Amino acid sequence: MTERTTDAVGSTGVPLVLHVIPTARARGAQREARTVADHLESPGRRAHRVLSLFDGPDEVVVDASLGHRHRGSAGVGFDPSLVLRLRATLAAMDPEVVVAHGSEPLKYLVPAMFGRRRPLVYYAIGTYSGSDHPLQLRLWRHLVARADVVAAVGEEVRDECLDRLGVTPGRVTLALNGRDPEIFHPSEEEEEEEEEEEEEEEEEEDVEVGRTAVVIFVGALTGSKGPDHFVEVVSGLRALGISFEAKLIGDGPLATSLLGPAEDAGITVLGPRSDVADQMRGADVLVFPSRPAGEGMPGVLIEAGLSGLPVVATAVPGVGSIVRDGETGLVVPVDDVAAMTSAAARLLGDPALRAAMGRTARAHCRDRFGLDVVGERWMALLEPLVESGADRRRGPG
Repeated sequence: MTERTTDAVGSTGVPLVLHVIPTARARGAQREARTVADHLESPGRRAHRVLSLFDGPDEVVVDASLGHRHRGSAGVGFDPSLVLRLRATLAAMDPEVVVAHGSEPLKYLVPAMFGRRRPLVYYAIGTYSGSDHPLQLRLWRHLVARADVVAAVGEEVRDECLDRLGVTPGRVTLALNGRDPEIFHPSEEEEEEEEEEEEEEEEEEDVEVGRTAVVIFVGALTGSKGPDHFVEVVSGLRALGISFEAKLIGDGPLATSLLGPAEDAGITVLGPRSDVADQMRGADVLVFPSRPAGEGMPGVLIEAGLSGLPVVATAVPGVGSIVRDGETGLVVPVDDVAAMTSAAARLLGDPALRAAMGRTARAHCRDRFGLDVVGERWMALLEPLVESGADRRRGPG
């Protein structure tokens, strides 16, 4: 596990905000936690640290890790021994505020923090994907009720917290996903308005003289993210006689089963990558064929938008906040492979449209999801809790 050695156990001398993630795998929530912690770090005033619970791939830098080996599949069941380890770690790190990035950290933090006077934030990163059994719903309502604040990543997630999980309105706030525009950006920044037509002509000329467009998928290779549909879309585009390259980026339980179909469709399988920003800069269309389970505000779409990359996306929670249909990309029904294929074909066949959508996407995502904007929301959320945490700990035992 990649860990930072400085201040790894919280001896910072300044108030500490601890961000807890399940593993150091480079999934959206984990990368978001690291990005937010780094952006909010204020030397001499506030310290932000990231703690991972479980052993796993060494992909996201963490400040400390329990390296716990789960008894069974990660995310399934409950391991009481982790509660004891986590409780001891919290005592050693002594944070003023703890942020649970997702439901997996929440279910361990609630019992581990029992009886301790420190605020807990639940960052609800996706819609509920558990069982509808009354007992399980009651359990999750109990866990969410223990959080001082529920920070919902999008409007759909917020509404579900209110309506399904019974969170009172005063405890729910929006905390949008964010990315760094300095990392995710087009290969060339936008020119002045009077030069845009010339740029579009040059892009069209590039295609005419033989530049091959690139279509990519970036995400976890799981059923909910729909990489199988990406393979079908590519096959459909090949059948239409369109010339392009296709790349599949990511890792997960479907990696092995997708290899054969991807090869048959002429897709280059790159596996997990640390250069996603570079890959997006070299692409022309991103296909996001996700299914609804667990989605909240897909960070990959923000990354694509900041990179000036138009998308074809399914209408899952959070997409409507990021993608302006017809302006920054094309939104299609979930599981509608024919619609995905048609939308991708339209973008591949119209470089001027791709360029225009890319410029609009960059501006939209920078203004709404750039780190400065998102960071202000987090600061407004956390600062009162840091003061509250200090007050609680000064109070009577």
